[in-house]
Amino acid sequence: MKCAYSSNIGVKRRVNQDAYLAAAIENGGKKYYVFAVADGLGGHRSGEIASQMAVDYIKENLSDVENYFDYSEMDSFVNAINAQIMAKSKSDDTCMGMATTLTMCILDGSRLGVIHVGDSRAYRINAGRIEQLTKDHSLVQVLVDEGKITSKEASVHPQKNVITRALGTDDIVQIDLYEYQVSAEDVVLICSDGLYNMVPEETIQEIVLNTSLEEATKELVNLANHNGGSDNITVILFNPKEEVMANDQ
Repeated sequence: MKCAYSSNIGVKRRVNQDAYLAAAIENGGKKYYVFAVADGLGGHRSGEIASQMAVDYIKENLSDVENYFDYSEMDSFVNAINAQIMAKSKSDDTCMGMATTLTMCILDGSRLGVIHVGDSRAYRINAGRIEQLTKDHSLVQVLVDEGKITSKEASVHPQKNVITRALGTDDIVQIDLYEYQVSAEDVVLICSDGLYNMVPEETIQEIVLNTSLEEATKELVNLANHNGGSDNITVILFNPKEEVMANDQ
């Protein structure tokens, strides 16, 4: 496994509300790799607390799950995170209304599970294409699905940051669970919207394919800031090539 990751406050924000995780875990005598990005909602107080709670819960409890590719189990797992965030929000006035997205990847050899709530994203990148592996839970995505606007119009829509699902907003949250096969030629990207709203997908693909993962995280963050840096930026890149994990923060 080769991995690199970086998180940056951006140009216009005072607090970094993103949290992230890149780790190897043991479960049932097997090694799995888990990667996650949680983006605390900027319009909600204490978003950085909600996102860190999500990441901490994953670190502390993911090894208790029997099957990472079973929808019912992962739905229960994510709803346990949601319940903790809701409880904290209700018991602490300073955390009232806090919420977060969550996009988590679990790698078992070439088998990739993606658990997703909100508008952070996972992509698969190779020489052929850059492919979005998740579907945004957002107002503009609903409008795209209904044929009312195009994907290009969605990228500049004034309500593009309005999301329809998050941890901490409802007592029960519905997750998406995807399963993919990945190869040594693939690089998987998980990111908050502070990256993809600032850097076009074709540019992301070019940078990832033409630099090391460590350099790519630097370049992507720097370019997002150069292009406006209107939000926090978190980037995780990984592929199954080598048994190496590198931190570039």
